[in-house]
Amino acid sequence: MKDYMFRILKILFFFFCMYLIIVGQKTVGKMYLLIQLIGLAGLLFLVWNYNRKFT
Repeated sequence: MKDYMFRILKILFFFFCMYLIIVGQKTVGKMYLLIQLIGLAGLLFLVWNYNRKFT
């Protein structure tokens, strides 16, 4: 049950990060660049978390 909840949270976090990247990409400005970078950092965290068990 715990693993199932973490999997759902990771999927929701993935979609939230993708949303941040898409919203930040549509407009120009320093604030929107920061929003994109936060979304990118979230995706990198998810990739790191996935690969952590294989190293």
